[in-house]
Amino acid sequence: MKLRHFIALYAAAALVVLLTMGGGCAHVEAPPGGDPDSAAPVLETTRPDTFATMRSYLGPVVFSFDEGLSEKGIDTVVTVSPRTSSVAVDKSGHQLRVSLRRGWEANRVYKVTLHPGVQDLFGNATREPITVVFSTGPEIVHTLATGTAVERTTLQPARGARIEALHQPDSTRYETRPDSAGRWVLEYLPEGTYRVRAYNDTNRDQRLQPYEAQDTTTITVTRADTARARRLALIAPDTTAPKAGTASGEGDLVEIRFDDYLDPAQPLSAANVAITGAGGAALRVAEVRVGPFPQAADSAGADTARGARRDTGRAGRAAQRDTGRARQAAAAPGEPLPSQSLYVRTAQPLAPDAQFTVVVSGVRNLLGLVGGGTVQLRTARAAPAPAARDTARRDTAASRAPANRPPARPPAPQAPRPQSSPVPVAQPPRPRR
Repeated sequence: MKLRHFIALYAAAALVVLLTMGGGCAHVEAPPGGDPDSAAPVLETTRPDTFATMRSYLGPVVFSFDEGLSEKGIDTVVTVSPRTSSVAVDKSGHQLRVSLRRGWEANRVYKVTLHPGVQDLFGNATREPITVVFSTGPEIVHTLATGTAVERTTLQPARGARIEALHQPDSTRYETRPDSAGRWVLEYLPEGTYRVRAYNDTNRDQRLQPYEAQDTTTITVTRADTARARRLALIAPDTTAPKAGTASGEGDLVEIRFDDYLDPAQPLSAANVAITGAGGAALRVAEVRVGPFPQAADSAGADTARGARRDTGRAGRAAQRDTGRARQAAAAPGEPLPSQSLYVRTAQPLAPDAQFTVVVSGVRNLLGLVGGGTVQLRTARAAPAPAARDTARRDTAASRAPANRPPARPPAPQAPRPQSSPVPVAQPPRPRR
């Protein structure tokens, strides 16, 4: 009897263990339904309150949102101005916490900015900057400095650049980032002189490196007026002069390709380019410029048609590419766009299927370095006339036909078909057996 009770208890315990293990392995999901989250996170509170003035502040600056946040990109959306020590960003649930490694210094006005791009768990991101301004002693005075930053080679807005203003007496660093149009704004700076620099932080170490594209200017900040900096045009440092690499030409248009971008504002003349033929005969140069020549829209109809036909070659296609790039560039009206090509108009068309030597001198790049070079130019063969092309096409077709093919026989004559069916002929009856 005791043995039977023991077996029953053992079986019951085993059943409980199996049921428990099965329940633990089950995957439970929330029932489907409801609209997907498509709204960006919304800021609810900050600590400290914006424009608060305190003797000192300890702990992080806290941004609290209405939903959980993603850690994706949180290190790249925060700037602290002035950046008196390295910045640390931490995400905890619905909050972003921003700290300085050495803490918030006394007698400073800090501006902490969350730039567009703070994401929730569904990838929805904020589109407007969020700021907290607070003081650890001095009065909060709203000073303002502004400007724009572009890439020098394309004149497109330098959206990913870092903007830093270094206060000249103590080198305190105030920083921000440009918006999608390249415009930047620095606020709450102490009055004084600043060295403003913009650079592409390619290695993301938040420090300007000698090889990074950059530009620098100087501004003076006062309470009375907005400090407006000149446009910052970012370009990588370079110590080599521009060098001509290849040349192509068709009609009266020659394109000389360089290994660097050329300054489109430099004065150029026929003295900068010399073109000679195989026999040493010089070809007179009529006009020289950086980048393609403007389209001849204001010329007479015949001249326009001839110019369009001339520019359908290799140089013309390059001009069209550069013109398309110019249309997309964020340049000021009438501002010439940098180019890696020097274009030349000759006084008479280049001879077809001919060799030329092109010598360029006194051409400067965007950094002011002067260079040039010697390149060879070979023009294409002249296209045959339409009548010659048709004759050549017929001769080619005839040459491809077999030489011993017999002439085709004419078709055999056929009897005319009857217009109506013939009258059936009656058959005699068969004899019965």
